[in-house]
Amino acid sequence: MVHNPDNREHPRFSLRSQVKLTDAEGNVQEVYTRDLSHGGLFLIIKSGPLPEVDTTVEVQAMDIEDPIPQSAVVVRAEPGNGIAIRFV
Repeated sequence: MVHNPDNREHPRFSLRSQVKLTDAEGNVQEVYTRDLSHGGLFLIIKSGPLPEVDTTVEVQAMDIEDPIPQSAVVVRAEPGNGIAIRFV
């Protein structure tokens, strides 16, 4: 296994894409991605409450035709920045 200097399992790539985020309570927000990897995304959420760590959310790409919702778990929350999610 190759050592990854930032301890990530999957390399991250910058990606700006619009996503619909649905939290565990059914609240929906339109947000943007900051980066993406095979395992997850970082979603930019500058204001408002963030979904809590270890809760399940659903994300759906908004800039492709007929997107399929994807379940994910919040692994990190950074107030004023956003959340990191891991696909399940």
